[in-house]
Amino acid sequence: MKFKNITLEVSLKPFWDLSEKGIRRVCETIYFQWHPLFKDIENISVMFLSADGSEILEYKGNLDDSFEWAKYIGVANPEVFGNIPDLPREKLSIHHSPRLYRENPPEFKYRNLKRILEILKAVFAEKGRKVRVGTIFDPGPEFAVSAFKYKRHREICMAGTLGKKSFVCCYAEMNADPGTYAGFPEGVEQGTPFGRFLGRQARHFCSDIGFDYLWLSNGFGFGCETWGICGAVFNGVVFNNAKCGEVRDKILKFWKEFRKELPELPVETRGTNLSTGMDLTSDAVPLADIYRKASKISPPPNSPWAAINGDFGMELTGWMSHIAEIPSGQGYPYRFYIHDPWFINSPWLDRYGRNPHDIYLPMAISRIDEKGKVMNPERISFLSIDNSFGEMPEQVPEEVIPHLKNAARTAPDEAGPVIWLYPFDEYHDMTFSGENLEEVFFGDWFMRTAVNTGFQINTVVSTANFQTALSKGAFLKKVIVVPTAVARNAIVFDLLKKYITGGGKVLFYGPAEKEELLKLLGLKTAPPMSGELEMRTEFGTFPARHDTVYSGGAINTIPDGITDIYVLASARKDGENRTFALTRSEDSWNNGCIAWVRGSNSLSVEENGKSPIMLDRCKYFYSETLMRVLLGKLGYTCEFDKYSGEQPEPVIVTHYNRNGLYFSAYLPDITVAMKLKFPEGAPVFTETESIIEKGMSIYHLPKAPHFECRVFVDMPDGLVKCKEATIQLPEEKRRIEVKGLKNAVLRFRPETGTESTVKIFYKSEAPPYFKIKKVLKMEQESGFAGKVLACKNISGDITIIW
Repeated sequence: MKFKNITLEVSLKPFWDLSEKGIRRVCETIYFQWHPLFKDIENISVMFLSADGSEILEYKGNLDDSFEWAKYIGVANPEVFGNIPDLPREKLSIHHSPRLYRENPPEFKYRNLKRILEILKAVFAEKGRKVRVGTIFDPGPEFAVSAFKYKRHREICMAGTLGKKSFVCCYAEMNADPGTYAGFPEGVEQGTPFGRFLGRQARHFCSDIGFDYLWLSNGFGFGCETWGICGAVFNGVVFNNAKCGEVRDKILKFWKEFRKELPELPVETRGTNLSTGMDLTSDAVPLADIYRKASKISPPPNSPWAAINGDFGMELTGWMSHIAEIPSGQGYPYRFYIHDPWFINSPWLDRYGRNPHDIYLPMAISRIDEKGKVMNPERISFLSIDNSFGEMPEQVPEEVIPHLKNAARTAPDEAGPVIWLYPFDEYHDMTFSGENLEEVFFGDWFMRTAVNTGFQINTVVSTANFQTALSKGAFLKKVIVVPTAVARNAIVFDLLKKYITGGGKVLFYGPAEKEELLKLLGLKTAPPMSGELEMRTEFGTFPARHDTVYSGGAINTIPDGITDIYVLASARKDGENRTFALTRSEDSWNNGCIAWVRGSNSLSVEENGKSPIMLDRCKYFYSETLMRVLLGKLGYTCEFDKYSGEQPEPVIVTHYNRNGLYFSAYLPDITVAMKLKFPEGAPVFTETESIIEKGMSIYHLPKAPHFECRVFVDMPDGLVKCKEATIQLPEEKRRIEVKGLKNAVLRFRPETGTESTVKIFYKSEAPPYFKIKKVLKMEQESGFAGKVLACKNISGDITIIW
């Protein structure tokens, strides 16, 4: 794959010398540090993190006016936090007492900013490249001092994200203001929608300064509390179903007013830190309507917050939910966090520890379009290319670029092994009909924690695209993962049943309410169960908790007398049992199989809280781990050997490229061992060694592995090695050596287009090593996704060439 656009985000801190020579020096540095990526990319963009957008709000049309810019380290408007500790300045944190990034930083006038853009474009033109430049609007208090937001117009700050009235809400209305502004020379009338004011101001500002697009930062445009689990329709205790329509209309009114004033300029978005379902149930965010009604808008990238809080389940599932559907004619972006220009951290060097997991994990994610084709991100952004001191260390692009190129080279080219069927439209319908916000809330939070506890996911498809993509064969012999809310769509549910009876495998999660779903699962309803209970599983009995508010209602199903159900887990309380997880298959399903877990969200929420509080893992069973267990029942086994139950599990993403399986992971604790077995057998990654035990390969992996896997072995035990070897003849493309086989079935996934050239033979132990001792008989097996060649009853060391 190739990116169509690269965006380099940069603050004004490197431009401390505003002479022509000084500006040119910075612009040339930007070009030369990142030009190794440019040759593979159609378009280049530079986005200026000049301030917080208040320079847009304050703009009067006079280029000789000065403006407040992002010259601080820390929160530029600390008064939003309320009570600041009464301590000497040097003892206060940068959140309570921001510091200038250097002594005597320059004063910026709008004319200086305009000149920087002109020189930047000239420098890139001299190298034969055009560059597009963007600016931002940020709703918060962090980046630059803002008298507009926090003194003159505090009424627009309706969100309590970083303190009371700290973030601008997109659907706020303004108080009257007699001041002169570029778009409002006669002042602002009482009740003016903020979207109208921002759109008109941005039109004048971007036209006069020379900006080509606008970026809406930190969730602006997507509700009010864009960072939190609570919001306009959920206070952490109850959902306000009746208010959803009203809030939706306010958000859509913002987009209408905003785009009416700024109809042509492209708008890119940061989006929220959460997922589509989470945003619907906290803030009634109508993402579907925004995508379909707001013109020239780009969908959000992945959130950068996983670098900060380690919540990669949130990053990946949130992003996947946002790209299940995208605006018509748009691709979608990927964003990588390398420096922070405000808060003294450079994630590549410190938070990531120079490990590339936040490259390989999201780059292994893809979406399926209505034609059944894989779509990968088309654009990549870097936040940011300068650090908090305005420095641009060469080390970072030198180390990051090779990983990005490798990730692009091995990007998904078909649907992955495990596909998330996402009810994008159904979740919207449920929210705005006021039908069951608890179930919408449950679905995405449950999947987020499942991923954080080792459940592998890789591809997303919306229910709308699924209806056409299924007939294209996009999901053949793959596992489809489905929230039970999809059963509300009769057309999609019928297609799923046909997929199952035709030999497909489906993993359902969530409450079973619809009659057709209960019948498929072999269940019937029973009196509800919730609260403190016992979870009885095939691997032990554990204390558990099920909260109906956070988990989409109560546990209320039992078997309906059908004998082909295997119950994996049951909830027990007061002597009563309720079915919690199962697998089922009928003879008439052609080896098709279903699995289901009711699921409980292992979290609680404080009233008007910001983030979920996870239950104590030493005390409670996390039902989200049953997703990984059930996936093992469907062919993809992943077990962990941990010293302590408190240790975090690896986050795993697998995908296909040229028929090879690629395995990417993040191990927050590398002492956690991994045991793997996939449908083809135990995976043996290229350039690794693995102990085979009970048919599973055992790995102790580094922090951020990214491995190719074409070799799988089916054998009880042993030590197997897979090594890239040198080619011996010019007509060969590659050689792989596999050692340590014992009466094994060896399965090999040939590279697409090379199937007819593959030879598998016993390795010659003496010169000439390229001599083929004995070519082994290969069979093409049809029971797997993609093409798989198998050799049976193999012992010793073999070589594979193609």
